Amino acid sequence: MLELLSADGPDPDHAEAMMLYGRLVGTWDISNRYRSSGGKWRTAAGEWRFGWVLGGRAVQDVLFCPEFHDRFPGTTVRMYDVTTGLWRITWISPKLPSYFAQTGRSDGAGGMIQEGVDSEGTRSRWTFTDVTPASFHWQGFSAPPDGEFELFQEMHATRR
Repeated sequence: MLELLSADGPDPDHAEAMMLYGRLVGTWDISNRYRSSGGKWRTAAGEWRFGWVLGGRAVQDVLFCPEFHDRFPGTTVRMYDVTTGLWRITWISPKLPSYFAQTGRSDGAGGMIQEGVDSEGTRSRWTFTDVTPASFHWQGFSAPPDGEFELFQEMHATRR
């Protein structure tokens, strides 16, 4: 199954568009902090791996922070939608359990922005900023249906 899932690179028909997230393909060391349900910030080191999948039409990642005893690995699949020019994004973490559906695009400043809702109807906004070949900054924000976005997690990544 994993052999069928994996791809060697982007689909050649859409290679340029695929590089919005394709430039993240590889392994990253992360310093991660997130706000627990009690409002306290916790930190931990982790690993984030990105790879080409599904004929090079999608980028999948796996995020893992072993020091978080109450957090479990999650995976994101980012598929480029050739009809709209947007990215259709799904993140899952089965043990939490948690699920997000988002739409992604360039932020116009060299990064990416993803927005959507989780399984509970909470709005989400995830951003990738300061993206270079060697590092990036990720931030996760959430908001109730009619409320303001608040930071709940951020990661600084360095390519391994």
